[in-house]
Amino acid sequence: MTEVTELVPGTLYRIGATVPARDLTWTPGGPGVHEPLNCYLLTTPDEAIFLDTGPAIVRPQVMAAAREQVDGGRSLWIFPTRNEFDCVGNLGPLLDLRDDARLLFGGGGGILEWIGDADGRGFLGRREIVLAPNGTSTAFSGGVRLHWMDAPVKEMFLTQWAYEESTRTLFTSDFFGWVHARSATGPVVADRPDDLPEAAEVAAEIPHRVNWLPGATAPDVLEAFERTVTAYDVERIAPVHGQVISGAATVRRALDDTRAALAALTTPQPAGRRQAR
Repeated sequence: MTEVTELVPGTLYRIGATVPARDLTWTPGGPGVHEPLNCYLLTTPDEAIFLDTGPAIVRPQVMAAAREQVDGGRSLWIFPTRNEFDCVGNLGPLLDLRDDARLLFGGGGGILEWIGDADGRGFLGRREIVLAPNGTSTAFSGGVRLHWMDAPVKEMFLTQWAYEESTRTLFTSDFFGWVHARSATGPVVADRPDDLPEAAEVAAEIPHRVNWLPGATAPDVLEAFERTVTAYDVERIAPVHGQVISGAATVRRALDDTRAALAALTTPQPAGRRQAR
């Protein structure tokens, strides 16, 4: 089922589809398990900002939302958290919507060299790239400000997260994507702590996305995760896979369970090495 869900009235929308999880490599799947596939649209008085663009299955909804915003006079901005098709599956059609569409980009590689328009022409040199380096922020109209950061836990090296101040939303790419739906028409938002899986279930899910982590001695990863999630007042976690995690108490439970899962998956650094650093 494909739909648009208003997360913050008049400002933040989830656009996505919920599909059976049986064919998705990043989830254990199982009978009756469904996976929400998400991208997000922030609207300000002057801008329409896509955070990721979703897979091709949601293209009609993504393009309809974009056209509505552009026809309303807003400029079009697109930010991909990763250079993979669950995040950039609709990047080409969005960039093709108007010549002044802007790409917010803080990763690496020549993304515009292989993303093209309907005629197969690449966008390199034809669309403006606005840099979004880690550790910086970009202000938009209406009090919207996006902070860009390196993803603390990731499979793909060049992965970014983003935090938006006015909606208190942390956009986490493919991390935190382990709150599955029970059906194709089930809720896409988890807004109660009891909606979340237990820490042991989270620990079983993470290796499907971050296969190098189990058994790794990775204190820097755990420290980076803690530093990142405590730097901002987070009331909503918005991944590209799985349900949106919403509400202060639900977010707090999700963070606590993820801390426990990461600690359980990794190997503590020997005390002598910690002292020597």
